[in-house]
Amino acid sequence: MKEFGRKRNRLLGAIGLTLGFFCGGCAALGDSSGKPGTGPVDYSDAGNWLNVPAEEKAAYIDNKPADVFYLYPTCHFAGGDVCSASDEDMRREARYLREAHFGIFEQTNVYAPFYRQLSIGYLREVVTKKGQPGLLQVLGEIPAVDAINAFNWYLEHYNKGRPIIFASHSQGSGVMQQLLIWIRRNRPEILQRMVAAYIIGIPMLDEFLEDADLPFARGAADTGVIISYNTELPTAEINPFVSFVRGVHVINPINWKTDETPAAREESLGSRIRYGYSAPVTVPKFADARLNLERGTVVTTADIKSGDFWPPGVLHRYDYDLFYYNLQKNVEDRMAAWFAAQRLE
Repeated sequence: MKEFGRKRNRLLGAIGLTLGFFCGGCAALGDSSGKPGTGPVDYSDAGNWLNVPAEEKAAYIDNKPADVFYLYPTCHFAGGDVCSASDEDMRREARYLREAHFGIFEQTNVYAPFYRQLSIGYLREVVTKKGQPGLLQVLGEIPAVDAINAFNWYLEHYNKGRPIIFASHSQGSGVMQQLLIWIRRNRPEILQRMVAAYIIGIPMLDEFLEDADLPFARGAADTGVIISYNTELPTAEINPFVSFVRGVHVINPINWKTDETPAAREESLGSRIRYGYSAPVTVPKFADARLNLERGTVVTTADIKSGDFWPPGVLHRYDYDLFYYNLQKNVEDRMAAWFAAQRLE
């Protein structure tokens, strides 16, 4: 038990050092008042889902070969430590992300719950005052409770035995880690239907992979694996997502290698970049990518700025955008590999 605790503390320490910067999906900090968290969410109410295919389109849903269960990044920037899942400011930011990113999963049914989120300031305060145990407690008591409840409702009422892809970013990825550990301990049979888990925008450490008993991806088409990376420019110095930990697992989202073989921008299938809140713009052959294994990052020379909120060179906001069409193709490839393996059994 002591060894387990040490591993969990290191994992949560890494998450804690980065959670204070978890606003990867949104364009700018808001200044409106937030609402306090009010308790677990009723997921029988379709209004508490960011995305759920309409029941009247059941035939359309059944024609999709797989589902995605998605947790969005921090979208709570207003006042208050915790926002309710009905907070309209948070929901507006999450809907913007839906329009920006869900095309990556166009071959699937995407199920994405609204969930109570912790504010940037509260995350920093918890880590400062209570350290890793306090962070684990608030993650487990608030957003992870909602994620687990939503996932259970999804399994019982929506999934119908289809294979599942997990996807998340930033704070959502911290919560997704907790969800996958919960699944391993309580519903391990579900992981037999896991195509892959795109847990992007946090450091991916051995401790999580061991606790969830899941392997990290080694190529473009292995299944039942974790895919993760954090993006930066060559000029980045301090990167809050990786600078305080060592041994971060990372994969190149263009050539899907785990060594430092570079992928030229000519190999890119295209980026889909968000500028402010305007409609995303598709840019062909925009981003190259190579791994920096010492830092545990994906490095690109794409002509893009990190934004005022980020340390210079940190491209957290664009983790999905820069490699949008390569991710879209990779989802298709891993689905095809998963179904091919089922036919061979």
